[in-house]
Amino acid sequence: MNVQYKQIRFGKLLAVLKGAVILPIKTSSVGRLGRISGKLSVSNKGEFIIGRNVSFHAKPFPSSVTVGNKAELWIGDNVFFNYGLDIGCTKSIRIGSNTIIGPMVNIMDSNYHPVDADDPCASKEVIISENVWIGRGAVILAGVTIGPNSVIASGSIVTRDIPANVLAGGTPAKAIREINVPNDWIRRYN
Repeated sequence: MNVQYKQIRFGKLLAVLKGAVILPIKTSSVGRLGRISGKLSVSNKGEFIIGRNVSFHAKPFPSSVTVGNKAELWIGDNVFFNYGLDIGCTKSIRIGSNTIIGPMVNIMDSNYHPVDADDPCASKEVIISENVWIGRGAVILAGVTIGPNSVIASGSIVTRDIPANVLAGGTPAKAIREINVPNDWIRRYN
């Protein structure tokens, strides 16, 4: 039993060390106490800035972050990413502090290919404000701003801006109701 406990502790230590070693190499800037648990694939050809105490929990399914040439991905402090994350950044994605991103979430600032001959396929900035919670399987599309303290319901597809302090959901996502978020309240994850 004691040997098994040591193996578990060593496994967690490796995850922390792995995060400390990999993130500074593949990011432009990384804050202290960043953690990776599981497999996180990072392709960075632009600017990838990570704040303090950012966690990537990439198991049982791996996560992927791609930052294109001259693109900027900015992640604030105390942000938690659950497994199966897929971020595709070709222009600009900003994720505010104290945000929780649920499992199997996709965030992208481009369609990556034109829909028809008249579509220029331009990238559009994505802004996820501070203290936001994005539920399981949500998709955040190009040109969207999600206001502070809002919650995006599981399975939603966000195609337009979501105001502050609301629960939003659906396909396409829309505000369902206002939520009570005191000024000093910070959303925490377990």
